[in-house]
Amino acid sequence: MKWLRLPLWIPASIALLMFAGTASATPINFQLDSSTTVGGTFPSNTTPIGGYPVLGSGNIDFGAGTGTLLLNDYSLLVDIFADNVPEARLDITGWTQTITAIDLSGNITSTGGGSIACTSLGGIGPTVCSSSPTTVAGWPPPFAASSAVLDQFAQTITVIDGSNAQAGTITSIYSYTIVPEPGTALLLGGGLMGLAMRRRQRIS
Repeated sequence: MKWLRLPLWIPASIALLMFAGTASATPINFQLDSSTTVGGTFPSNTTPIGGYPVLGSGNIDFGAGTGTLLLNDYSLLVDIFADNVPEARLDITGWTQTITAIDLSGNITSTGGGSIACTSLGGIGPTVCSSSPTTVAGWPPPFAASSAVLDQFAQTITVIDGSNAQAGTITSIYSYTIVPEPGTALLLGGGLMGLAMRRRQRIS
């Protein structure tokens, strides 16, 4: 009845496939890598205190087109005249993007969350703070030329914000890496162990 014996690696492989089929949101390491400004009357430089990247985390369900992206609390120095003399500091807390849709071209729609507190550092700082948003906006920014696009191959999200003509067009690049789930690693390890045991049986 040897023909009824099922190689040990087959059940493990089936279990792995079943797990992959039922998995939903994929955990990720997420970060803001850069933000650059082009054009505008006052193309201000905004630089994170401590520099890039700004680290975070989250999850994405690529099949359903949903997910949650989080950044750790961080602060930006706003240099309106690009003369290395910042006029204001922005403190961002609770930065969140809740993804509600991702179309076939990778265009993201999301709702933003989190607060922005502005502190004047002198000069036209009060003017900067009076025009600064107090909450984190969703994607894409509210302007026809704006977009938020996910590239699964490069594992990046590119957000173009052209909503403020005076501030210019701001392009922010985010990246992510997928975090291996413990269950997936265990199932894969079980399949490899089964394959190794099967080979030992054949040799003996």
